[in-house]
Amino acid sequence: MINIFSIITETIFPHYCYGCHDIMVNYEKVLCSKCFVELNRSYSIYDSNNDLSNRVSIYFPVKNAVSLLNYNKECLASNLIHSFKYREDIIIGKYLTKILCNELKDKEWIKEIDYIIPLPLHWIRTLKRGFNQSEVIAKTVSKYFSIEMKTNCIRRIRNNKSQTSMSKLQRWSNVENIFKLKNSAILEGKHILLVDDLVTTGASLNSCIQTLSKVKDIKISVLVLGQTSH
Repeated sequence: MINIFSIITETIFPHYCYGCHDIMVNYEKVLCSKCFVELNRSYSIYDSNNDLSNRVSIYFPVKNAVSLLNYNKECLASNLIHSFKYREDIIIGKYLTKILCNELKDKEWIKEIDYIIPLPLHWIRTLKRGFNQSEVIAKTVSKYFSIEMKTNCIRRIRNNKSQTSMSKLQRWSNVENIFKLKNSAILEGKHILLVDDLVTTGASLNSCIQTLSKVKDIKISVLVLGQTSH
């Protein structure tokens, strides 16, 4: 039966696509069907030896590394992640994360994860931005798979400069020794999923992984929404 109330509501208060800003039909959420199809997917979950895995294994071999989107300037993926990260459009972050979770649900390794850890932001950066985008992603993954999220095992001890306009070499130098373990005993022998929004050079993630690798018998996998090409 057609929900008359729903039709009236959609007519008076239409929902607009976060991609093209056109009015969406009732069954569409966040993105219209056209924009959903246009998302530049990375399909990294189907290749265990993918580019992302190699990029985040500089100091320590990660078990698995997956991303949802290929991120290039001026593309739909970059606009969506930028809105999530800098305009606090949290609904976009949750939406994209759920797409990736849905693709991961049949993978055996995701069932082996003990804890989910968002890449830490310095408290000053969190205060300025209003939230940690990696934590939004981590919470969504945690809820989807019923896996506990941990935010008290590693922290960022230095408020390093924004890396947006830095060269590759500058980015790596900028993230040296910026993380410190805390309450790390609970991670011993565990398989953790480290979560971030976007990988460019991989400098920040590698720095965090290098610190986490000091934990005895730890196993690390990585999940991000987007990755740039080299």
